[in-house]
Amino acid sequence: MAHTRLIIIALCAIAAMSSAPVLIKATTANEVTVAFSRLGIALLAFSPLAIWQGKLWRLSLTQWLQLLLIGLVFAVHWLSYFISIKVSTSSVAALAITTYGVQYMLLAWLFNGERISKIDCLAVACCFAGCLIVSPSLSFDDDSSRGMAVGLFSALLYAVLPLLHQRASSIPTLERTWGQFFFALLFFLPLWPRSDWNLTQADVYQLLMLGLLCTVIAHGLWVKTSTELPALYSSMIYYLYLPLAMIGSLVFLGEEITLQKLFGAALVVGSSIALSIYRFHRYRKT
Repeated sequence: MAHTRLIIIALCAIAAMSSAPVLIKATTANEVTVAFSRLGIALLAFSPLAIWQGKLWRLSLTQWLQLLLIGLVFAVHWLSYFISIKVSTSSVAALAITTYGVQYMLLAWLFNGERISKIDCLAVACCFAGCLIVSPSLSFDDDSSRGMAVGLFSALLYAVLPLLHQRASSIPTLERTWGQFFFALLFFLPLWPRSDWNLTQADVYQLLMLGLLCTVIAHGLWVKTSTELPALYSSMIYYLYLPLAMIGSLVFLGEEITLQKLFGAALVVGSSIALSIYRFHRYRKT
């Protein structure tokens, strides 16, 4: 019964997260303005809680440096993801970010010494083949290819974040969440001149939705469920992000969903899900 409730909460969190690329594409606010808005709203929500807990002042210099690094990686991840959405389409960017699962596996092999089998390699090949199918031109003159390339880089940074959080596990979750947003905002400050606050009423509503729904609420719910649910459950639910984002793009942006794009997305999601199930069963046997 507890798992059922957590699964419903996780599904709500992913549904909210999947609206982010649609909202970012829909707003006329540029990627820097979007970042400042989301980070500002997140800090307004999390700062009172983090300060009231009183644990920030007891962090060591090493822990502050860990938060600094997490914030830097998160800032570049967000900036590159937002650029990917603006350059290409929300569904192409969402497809690229979904590859973070296989990229995480490669990083875990490189930095944590985790074993990779031939089946793992096959899943990685299928995942990136799906990306090539969506962007077959492999030319930076093509918006879709440029957006995919930037999105893949963003997914790489997204895959780095769990490794950094694992190494900073001595810092409580709330303080790590606050530190991620706070230092990301500091790294964005030099980009302030590139922000544009000449916004329409629709832009303001979209930025508020991005900050409150997609960042504060969705992030809070996802942290809770991904912590308490078995890893296989949360990974399966996460891969709903791509089809939900594609449906949102179709309904709200009128984005064309071709058979080629559907096949590429199916390869990315299918190989990622198969990899998660395979690795789950392999770890259970060890």
